[in-house]
Amino acid sequence: MFEQDERRPSQLDSWINSALTQQLPERRLSLSLEDAAALGRNACMEAQTFNIPIVFSLVDASGHQRYFFSQDNALLVSHSLAYQKAWTAVALKMATHELAPLVQPGADLYGLQHDKGICCFGGGVPCWANGVLVGAIGISGGTVEQDLAIARNTLSRFSAERFVLTSTK
Repeated sequence: MFEQDERRPSQLDSWINSALTQQLPERRLSLSLEDAAALGRNACMEAQTFNIPIVFSLVDASGHQRYFFSQDNALLVSHSLAYQKAWTAVALKMATHELAPLVQPGADLYGLQHDKGICCFGGGVPCWANGVLVGAIGISGGTVEQDLAIARNTLSRFSAERFVLTSTK
């Protein structure tokens, strides 16, 4: 009878491992530079639909800015707001528009809005991939509703092109 060398996996083991690898979702722990650039391109396209110049910021899961751009004629205040929105979204693991009602007088997080770097305006959304927080994007340049729409649509475009990114776990 044929004896298998214990150091070499059997053909059956190889088939099983191959099948499992194909079935398991990819676990992303970060966004690559190519991913960041794709998100930025998508944000530009979305901003064009609103005909507004934006500032875009992407932070990693630790809150470090990894990608940033400012379109011509973007508001000066948007340079700091885009980063603050992205940082707040990753720091609190929630979209910034969801924070606004929580910092009102009498609400659970009242006073947090005075913490340096926290931004309670919509337009900052966390980026989740397969339940893992991989970063956040911040959009600033339009109204709160426009910034939020651009951010959401940016994630939708990216998800259709590359891999699924959501703003919620």
